Amino acid sequence: MRILFLHSSSDVYGASKIFLQTVSIAQKNGHTVVVALSNKGSLEDSFKAMGVEVHIVNLGIIRRQYFNLAGIINRFQKWRNAVGVLKTIIQSHQIDTIYSNTAAVVIGGYVARRNGLKHIWHIHEIIEKPFFLHRFLAWRFRATADELIVVSKAVENHWQDALPANKITQIYNGIEPIQVSSAPDFKTTLHIPVDALVIGMAARIHYWKGQSYFVEIARAMLSKINSPSNSSSQQNDDAINQHQEIHPLYFLIAGDPFPGYEYLLDELHAQLKDPIFEGRVFYVGLVKEMDVFYRSIDVLILPSQQPDPLPTVILEAMQYGIPVAATAQGGALEMVKENETGIFIPLDNAILAAEKIHAILPASTRHQMGAAGKERVATYFSQAAFEKNMKAVFEK
Repeated sequence: MRILFLHSSSDVYGASKIFLQTVSIAQKNGHTVVVALSNKGSLEDSFKAMGVEVHIVNLGIIRRQYFNLAGIINRFQKWRNAVGVLKTIIQSHQIDTIYSNTAAVVIGGYVARRNGLKHIWHIHEIIEKPFFLHRFLAWRFRATADELIVVSKAVENHWQDALPANKITQIYNGIEPIQVSSAPDFKTTLHIPVDALVIGMAARIHYWKGQSYFVEIARAMLSKINSPSNSSSQQNDDAINQHQEIHPLYFLIAGDPFPGYEYLLDELHAQLKDPIFEGRVFYVGLVKEMDVFYRSIDVLILPSQQPDPLPTVILEAMQYGIPVAATAQGGALEMVKENETGIFIPLDNAILAAEKIHAILPASTRHQMGAAGKERVATYFSQAAFEKNMKAVFEK
């Protein structure tokens, strides 16, 4: 096959990592691959290092910031310009298949139909709101997708009315070992005590990713330590105090904002000005070498406020033997084995979430959950299984 791969960004977050793996699998199995990215960045450099031809084409990616008259006009202009550029690439490379990564790449299906090509659409999203966007994308799936790959059962259930079952393939993402970094971890660079427990979150800064909720959970956990009289029982208070005398708590937030959502970062910084967070909660921005982040934390929190389809950070944390506390929705329900590899926390109750996280802080609990998480990743979310399943899609 001669495949033109389209992707919405050039960042280094979850969907981009899976895209990089997918292109590598196709290349490894003898397919001709050409990549079009909507902007320059780290992902472009990775492809060039693999010897993959990369084109930077503004694909008119769908973002909520364009949900207005001016934004819609802007997107149509970008689509019109991109159609001609992609047609030139298709003709010069005799492309026979287009692969679109993420629901935001709607132009792929149109170009495929216009040029009589097969179209594979890899969906990483659960989109509940706004409803018109859900309906629009479902219509585009039906009209343009020959094969719809979904990353979890949660995503499959969400889009099951968009295509016949024989056109939907559910494939869990496969996790590769994170490249080991020689850089010091954050405990060293931020002068966090060696005996401290560090609780982390890593995600693009977005309104539904839950950074604000993470901060409120941190507040509740720090307040619980400072004011043990607020606990539900004296017995629990004594256990927490004894634990905290040995292991003070620190918090890390990693990730940068989507373009157009920089104001959310300003809001986060304002939230962190509360004196209770001083010297205890750190925003570290975009972390390009995630090994540094995972070596620095003891528990990962995924506080998503909307269903997260199959968050890569959960797999990465479990691969490192780190227990996970996630809101009980989306792909996390398929990834985390409750009370074995981690726990589920409520969606909007920071005090209760803090209590549940406190309960898994003892070393014996964390280590047991961490070991179970490693085993679960190797069994259900291995790179070998992902490669086998994606190879079957391309052969099909």
